[in-house]
Amino acid sequence: MGGFFNRDKIPFVPVVYEHAAALIGVTPSKMARSAELIVKGQLRAYELYGHDLITVGIDIYNVEAEALGCPVQYFDDEAIPAIAGPIVSCPADLARLRVPDPEHDGRLPLLLDAASRVREVIGSEVAVGAAMVGPFTLAALLRGYENFILDLLTAPDFAGALLDFAAEVGLAVGTAMIKRGLSISINESWITPPLLSPELYQRFAFPREKGLIASLKAAGAASVGLISGGNTTPIVDWLVQTGSSILMADYGTDLVAYKAKARAAGIVLRGSIQARVVETGPKELIAAQAREVLAKGAPGGGFILGCGVVPYGAPPENVLYLKQVLAAYMAEHGGIA
Repeated sequence: MGGFFNRDKIPFVPVVYEHAAALIGVTPSKMARSAELIVKGQLRAYELYGHDLITVGIDIYNVEAEALGCPVQYFDDEAIPAIAGPIVSCPADLARLRVPDPEHDGRLPLLLDAASRVREVIGSEVAVGAAMVGPFTLAALLRGYENFILDLLTAPDFAGALLDFAAEVGLAVGTAMIKRGLSISINESWITPPLLSPELYQRFAFPREKGLIASLKAAGAASVGLISGGNTTPIVDWLVQTGSSILMADYGTDLVAYKAKARAAGIVLRGSIQARVVETGPKELIAAQAREVLAKGAPGGGFILGCGVVPYGAPPENVLYLKQVLAAYMAEHGGIA
C-alpha cells in the first residue's frame, strides 16, 4: 500500500461504506446485496473525492457472520443491515460451525468480486482494499456481546476456542483478499474500553489479532490495517505490537502519545475528526477539528487524515471541505510536517 502514497503529502482517507449508496441514490441494504452497485458507488465516491485509499465494504460487521449462519436484517430505508441475533449458545454450537469458503458462502464472493472489480478499474491510481471483521468482534457477534464478555470471565476456555475459530475465519477471508491483490482492513469495533477492559484485551484479543496479522503477512499481504473506533489510548501499547500496518486514532484519543508510539513501531497512524461533524457541520467545526488533529498527528509524517466512516447522509460538500482544509494545511507547512 505504501507505494501508492506520495510521501510528500498527507493522504486523505475518508472511509466510504454506506455513504457510497447515498451517492448513487440507493439504500445500504440494496447496495449490500449487489456487487454491481458496490462497484458503482465506490467508483462514484473516488470520482468525487479523489481519496488516497479505497476500502470496499458496506455492512462490514455482518458478512462473515452471515456466511456462518447468522440471520441479517435488511431495511428499506437508510439503516445499515444488522445481525438479527447470535447463533452460538454452547460449545456444541461452536463445534458445528465450519470455516466458510470465501469463494462460495454467503456474500463473501460478492464482496470479493466487487473489490476486485474496483481494483481493476482504478487500482493503477490508488490503493484498493477490502474490509473484514476482526476475531474478537466476530466472536462477540456469534455469541452475543454480553454473553461473550461473561464467557471471558467464567468460561475462558470456551471463549478462547470461539476466538480461535474466529481467527481461522479471518485467515480464510484475508487469504482470499490477498489472492486478489487487495489490502486488508481488519475492523474490531468491540475491543475499545470500556466495552472491553485493557486486561481482557491483552489476554484474549491481542494474541489472536497478532497471530492473524502475522499469518496474513506470511501469506503475502502487503498491508494489514487494524481499525477500531473510540478511545483506544488505554490499549495502544498492545495495538502497536499487533504487527498492523495502519492503526486508527479516533477523535478524542491522546493523539500525541498515540503518534509517538505508532511511529516508534513503524506504523502509519490514521487520525480522524468526528464522523458526525462531517454530516452536520458547520464548516468552521470541520476545520477546527481537522487542524487540531493535524497539529497533533501530522508532524514527522507517517500520518493519514480521515473522518471515520462517512455517514450515509453526509453532504459531499462537507467531505470535500475537509479535503480543502488538509490541502491548505499542507500548503502552509510545506507538505507533511
